[in-house]
Amino acid sequence: MKKKKGNKSNAQLIVGVLLGGGALRSRDISKKISETDGKDIKVQDVASMLSKISDSKKCDLGHFIQRKKEGTGFIYNMVEEALKLSEKEAYGLALKTGKERYTLDQALKDYPALRKYAEPSKSKAKAPKSAAKKAVKPAKAAKPAKAAKPAKAAKPKKSKVPAAPKKKAEPPVLASDDKIIDKVTASLMQKLTDLENLNVNVKVSVKFEE
Repeated sequence: MKKKKGNKSNAQLIVGVLLGGGALRSRDISKKISETDGKDIKVQDVASMLSKISDSKKCDLGHFIQRKKEGTGFIYNMVEEALKLSEKEAYGLALKTGKERYTLDQALKDYPALRKYAEPSKSKAKAPKSAAKKAVKPAKAAKPAKAAKPAKAAKPKKSKVPAAPKKKAEPPVLASDDKIIDKVTASLMQKLTDLENLNVNVKVSVKFEE
């Protein structure tokens, strides 16, 4: 929607036709521009531009352009109170940036009758966020971790000392062993003498028990 050097832009030409009043279709506007300004604009280009400038969400001028469905197309007309705007002002409302921009707040201040179509609050830009950010609360210092309790030293297991092997008890030596042997031998000899006629082999085994 920028104005061409030395010539009016399509948007400015369309806005100029709407300011003339009346309900118009895209082809009606295209025809009037061709007749008054000698510039041919395709009907579809006019329709595309009208869909943009009649949308209040896309440009401020849209608050004052009425759009109504009729048949297979739409008819457009500027509200009566907006017909008092100059072409420069009306076109300025269709711009978003630039020196030629005419803000909605200014239009409502200059033409109070337009307030019933738009509220000043709708045109106010959101207040820029302060560059200074809110001081961030310092994070609480983490509590020092409790020192781990030293592990209890394992008690050394007592090594079992192998018991000394028990010594086999030796049979007690009788003090009178020799005498006993002598007695036993003598007794046997006596019996052998009594048995002279017998052929006897005698094996003597002596065992001492506790």
